[in-house]
Amino acid sequence: MSKSVLVIDTPENCIDCIFCQEYRTKNREYAYCYAKNGDSENDMKLIDCIYGYRQSKPDWCPLKPLPEEDHENHYPDEWEDGYADGWNDCLKEIVE
Repeated sequence: MSKSVLVIDTPENCIDCIFCQEYRTKNREYAYCYAKNGDSENDMKLIDCIYGYRQSKPDWCPLKPLPEEDHENHYPDEWEDGYADGWNDCLKEIVE
């Protein structure tokens, strides 16, 4: 199966994420993640963070940051300079 990439601004906490859905009962607020499956395949994952989903992200968050561009000067190794240029071009292609 082929892979795909969805590029979004990385939220600092779950409440700012487009995949977070809040639910309220009389006694408590809950938040679920649509990007991660819960116990069964059709369930959403319950977000349970140390400081609460409004303050932090869980360790299992599926959103991964893009790697940084390579700005090192690899002179005199021209092969590494070409590799860095290709790496940076690939990252630019993903985010544009």
